[in-house]
Amino acid sequence: MKTKLQAARAAKGWSQAELMEAMEDAADRLGMKLPGPSSLKTQVSMFENGRRSPGRDYQTLFCEVYQASRGELGLTVEAAPSQLDSLPSLPGPRALSPKASPEVLDYLKSVFVQHAQAEPLVGSRFLVPAVQSQLPLIEELCKDAAGPIRDDVVRVGARYSEFLGWLHQDTGDSEAAMLWTNRALDYAAELDDPALSSYVFQRRSNIAAERGEAGYAVGLANAALRDARKLPDQVRAVALRAQANAHALLGHDDDCFRAFDEARHLADRAAGDGPSLAPYCSVSYIDMEAATAALQLQRPQDAVTTLEASLTRWPAEQQRDRGLCLARLATAYAQMEDVEAAYNAASQAAAIAQSTGSARILAELGRLQTHLARWSKLVEIAELNRLLGTMKGS
Repeated sequence: MKTKLQAARAAKGWSQAELMEAMEDAADRLGMKLPGPSSLKTQVSMFENGRRSPGRDYQTLFCEVYQASRGELGLTVEAAPSQLDSLPSLPGPRALSPKASPEVLDYLKSVFVQHAQAEPLVGSRFLVPAVQSQLPLIEELCKDAAGPIRDDVVRVGARYSEFLGWLHQDTGDSEAAMLWTNRALDYAAELDDPALSSYVFQRRSNIAAERGEAGYAVGLANAALRDARKLPDQVRAVALRAQANAHALLGHDDDCFRAFDEARHLADRAAGDGPSLAPYCSVSYIDMEAATAALQLQRPQDAVTTLEASLTRWPAEQQRDRGLCLARLATAYAQMEDVEAAYNAASQAAAIAQSTGSARILAELGRLQTHLARWSKLVEIAELNRLLGTMKGS
């Protein structure tokens, strides 16, 4: 079903590019400053698909473009101020520009740590604006940074860009996810850091795999493992996990589970090693990913055994991933025709999806509905379907 914003553009007969031109003209008339074309396109797509609600600035702009009221466009007057919901405008050329310094970098690093710690608990959608708002500052610092401090600035840019890519992936926007992850790889290319480059390559592989691009995903995972012996255990483990998932999509059972076995060994060996690019990569995490591959390879009993054991030792701070684990367990139960167990696991996963806003959990629950279709008249399953329908429409 089209959103009212999509219907308004269709009524004008505009392409998205023509809408963006009209928005540029309207912004000039209203004295507003829009982000660059790539960021604007991402924002417009999210608004039109209903994945994000426009803030007041964008609402005003759409009303001007379409010469319509907020109600006619399906916009809410109560929306919070958005500042165009994108990268904030930096001061003009006459203003003093920030300079890279240890103090500024310490600030950016501490904020990053806080966001990374909060994300599994509060969900990605609440953090996208906060993380994205730091990118203009980082880009400004990169203009003049030189010498030893430049590497620190570039590394911070890579971490923020990769994290923003992940946040977009978890909210269901694979286009923006790949865009920002590619930006992270651009930053990483300047540094002679095999671990960082590997980590970003495997993140690109993850996004490609979720899109169903198996051949592309396995190539990116292979690139992540190109210098495998130089990698810390956890980074090597997540790269092997990416490779295994790509092999599962291709139906390569032996290659898939061989990679998972090695990843599980590395994750166990790395436990307690200290700071890492992939602190979430525990044995439980690898088990969850291996179980997902088992589902892909039509081996639900293996998935149930692995996921049930994994949930008994799941880290409390990884709440969002626990929800994904439960959603996949529900799918495995459904494939085995254990409807009651599937419903119980799915109900817990749905509650976590609601609290975190994770599109990945919701997508897994959507796949579950297909397996539960023949039991849709049962009261519990009908109620679950109603809840999921409400969540998808929110």
